[in-house]
Amino acid sequence: MVRYFFEGGIWFMGTLSVLFLVILTLSVMAGRLVVQSSANNADKIKNLSGYIKSLALFTLVFGIFGQILGLVDIFDYLAKQNSEIAPAILTRGIKITCYSTIYGIIIYMFSILIVLGLKYRANSVR
Repeated sequence: MVRYFFEGGIWFMGTLSVLFLVILTLSVMAGRLVVQSSANNADKIKNLSGYIKSLALFTLVFGIFGQILGLVDIFDYLAKQNSEIAPAILTRGIKITCYSTIYGIIIYMFSILIVLGLKYRANSVR
């Protein structure tokens, strides 16, 4: 897993990890409000859920952005080469560009599950 993190690029994978930590922090805050189950907390939970969804979508888009920049680098490198490139090298480069997108998708799916759990729990407490 650590290998994928470093191959995916520390800039993008690190930023996605920080965003994931922010999402987890917001989730814990919302979870605490759900446990307190006060009528005043409903709006706060709704706001935190909205922030979590927005950050989750941003992680997905940021991961795709990392992949696109990686593909641009690959194509730029290929354009500068005068000789032929081995298909194995090309496919490895394309595979590595997918890591940030996969990580963004995993964070997105996890965040949406958190939001669904918060909504379910908030509705069952009322």
